[in-house]
Amino acid sequence: MSKSYENLPGAAGKARFFRPSRYEASAVFAGSPPRVTFEDEIFDLENISAAGAGCVARLRGDDLGVPAGSSGVLRLTQHGRELFLGAARKVRRLASHGAVNVGFELEANRFDLNWLIRENASVLAREGRAVAPDLEPSIAYKTFCADATAFLGGYLLRIQKHVAPIEDRCTADELNDIARDLAAAAETEWLDLIGRGNELTAEIHNDKQKRIAYKSYTERTVSQILLGGPGWARCYYKPAGYPGDYKIMNYGYDQRPEGDTVAQKFLHLLGMSASRFVITRMETVASLIADYAKRRGEDGGDFTVTSVGAGPARELKDLLEETAENTQWRVNLVDQEPAALDFAFDSIARLSDRDRLTIRGLNISFREMLRPTADNGVFVGNDVIYSSGLVDYLNPLLAQRFVKRLYDFVKPGGQVIIGNVNNLATGRIWPLEYVTDWSLYFRNEEEMRAMASDIPDAKVSVVSDPLEAIYFLVVEKPAD
Repeated sequence: MSKSYENLPGAAGKARFFRPSRYEASAVFAGSPPRVTFEDEIFDLENISAAGAGCVARLRGDDLGVPAGSSGVLRLTQHGRELFLGAARKVRRLASHGAVNVGFELEANRFDLNWLIRENASVLAREGRAVAPDLEPSIAYKTFCADATAFLGGYLLRIQKHVAPIEDRCTADELNDIARDLAAAAETEWLDLIGRGNELTAEIHNDKQKRIAYKSYTERTVSQILLGGPGWARCYYKPAGYPGDYKIMNYGYDQRPEGDTVAQKFLHLLGMSASRFVITRMETVASLIADYAKRRGEDGGDFTVTSVGAGPARELKDLLEETAENTQWRVNLVDQEPAALDFAFDSIARLSDRDRLTIRGLNISFREMLRPTADNGVFVGNDVIYSSGLVDYLNPLLAQRFVKRLYDFVKPGGQVIIGNVNNLATGRIWPLEYVTDWSLYFRNEEEMRAMASDIPDAKVSVVSDPLEAIYFLVVEKPAD
């Protein structure tokens, strides 16, 4: 039934004061936002609305620049081309952690966002960013990209010559079978190529400027072929606004052909062969939790666990299979993506031994877990708190703080389990970071242990998944 106009609710609280919609600059400007200049200060654009912009700049000593409340001239430029010039006021200035965050409010004009986005894209397309000679990828890396491109092109040529002409005569199942056969034939050499890519990029990965140059070169060569596969395209274009959404995870779990043509299905399956670590990661975390339960309650038991960044939560099926029938689980699923929680709840409802699970979903961010609020009471006294794919995105200081916070939540004798992609040749640094621009902290064993370095009383260990693509930090609190 429709509501009458006088019964339609308005907003409450601060939301009553309307503000134009604000957008993340990296998303709306395809990863290359314009440069912001205010008077003599230069900033990186973080977010933008029709009425203003949020920016950040590195601090230079104690200089905080023009104070808040000051008016001046605001410019947006891309590759030297001026996209906007107008009067603005600095309404916010906050210094923290070596950076200053500022907010600008336009005083007379408004940003024409559609025009800015189109013009920024046009400038970028016309004037490709030149790479300094000392940042050019090595001959070895260029040769590797040529080998990878030739490898992929060889299979696509065979598909074009021998399969594409008869695709309209095949059923969907037949097309899937052809794609699976081709991917199986290519898999060994493809995984060897990934290993080579991992080794070559590991040499320069910690040099930010070289990393950018190598990524740009990879995107212009290998990525342009692989983006024909739906999985690769979703990872690269990030339609959810960030990488690693639950649909991408489900691609890796399901390992099914996706796409309309055999070529698309083949490329997608190559991506899935590189994504099997999401399965071994799931299986390993389920085994670690099951081992904890077996040690704590040999004849079953009742345990409370929390998954932070839960995604589709498919490890719960394995957890039930690996523990005794009289083991009961109270599970908190924490995720910032409501659709991921919807999927998880629907999947769990179909499990045959669903009655052993009591599920609670929490649509909150990890930052909210860091705050000492009453809402965090559900995490206190947990047996295990685990996070399989969140800390990969956190810088070392924030990761350390996060692990300490989770450790404070678990009960004596409890555990914190943290999964993180590693930086080994057996890992996935090349396809993730360089092919799909999926930026993560690829950590070594020492860096994993460093996340628990300020917890002196804990028992700390690091284990690997069977593919040696993921490290797990296990932090155990002493029992009373």
